[in-house]
Amino acid sequence: MENAASRVDLGVILCKHCMSEIGTFDAEKVTTYYSDCQEPECLEARKSKEMQLQQS
Repeated sequence: MENAASRVDLGVILCKHCMSEIGTFDAEKVTTYYSDCQEPECLEARKSKEMQLQQS
């Protein structure tokens, strides 16, 4: 019987606005990075939020 070690990516990149997963990567320990996604719904939500802040 062959021992096959399955690797799991412990790193994840999340959108800092909508918290959706952008991607994963191999890491030594659990690691989370935040970035901006390019999903149309998220971009629109950010735009409208920015417009509301500017009007205040």
